[in-house]
Amino acid sequence: MLPEGSVSLKKSQERTGVNFHDLVVRKSAPSRLKAQDPTDMAMQENHGEPSAPLREKIELWAKKHAAEYPPEVLRLFADKSEEVLKSGILSKSPVIGQKVDDFELQSPDGLTIRLSEKVKEGPVILNFYRGSWCHFCTMEFQLLLEKLPQFQSRGASILAISPQVNETNEIPEEAAGGFINLSDRGNEVARRFGLVYPLGDEIRKVYEAFGIRLDILNEDDRYEVPVPASYVVDSEMTIRYAFASVDLTERAEPETLLAEVAALAA
Repeated sequence: MLPEGSVSLKKSQERTGVNFHDLVVRKSAPSRLKAQDPTDMAMQENHGEPSAPLREKIELWAKKHAAEYPPEVLRLFADKSEEVLKSGILSKSPVIGQKVDDFELQSPDGLTIRLSEKVKEGPVILNFYRGSWCHFCTMEFQLLLEKLPQFQSRGASILAISPQVNETNEIPEEAAGGFINLSDRGNEVARRFGLVYPLGDEIRKVYEAFGIRLDILNEDDRYEVPVPASYVVDSEMTIRYAFASVDLTERAEPETLLAEVAALAA
């Protein structure tokens, strides 16, 4: 329960005009990517200069905006990360050399993708993320889109997987086939990968206070999300690279994924 925390959040918002619902959501950020605007947000802020590594982008954003969030929000999310880490969830996630069970998911526009068919075209990067409402997830999503030509030149494609089914990220037409956004209803596939955890009532109340209704976005009232995770899967459905973290600021670097894909062709 957050009776006093909720009041404090409201007072802080009224005083500063800042949306305090999460470290990874910012009021001025787009709620989702638009097909006509796939450019990386951080790249826009740098006046179109070549993009920095994802970790650097995230750290710069976090440093720039950290003071905008009240201590109780920072503490709430830090405690949740510690709780999820202690749960041992990372020990349940797939590792290098492990075979992946086949699965089938649909994109928001109704395209059905089966992993066993997709790997016949080349290596597949499975990118599990929380949703378009997550700022760090959106930064990762955008940078992967930016790097897509390099992945495609190596014969690889990207399957971005989240539990979100409404108001999802849109993919530019030129990325069709190479980068596919998939809705994992009820976290069914993410659950098989051992990546899913409950956000809990306190975080749910914070989200809902600021309009983040995961029960509507995901069409699921369980308020569960996957930890950030990325896997490179080869034509034999074997994991050749694995990354998962309970720290929302930690993601697999696109350059690392590119190197792993290149190694498969060597």
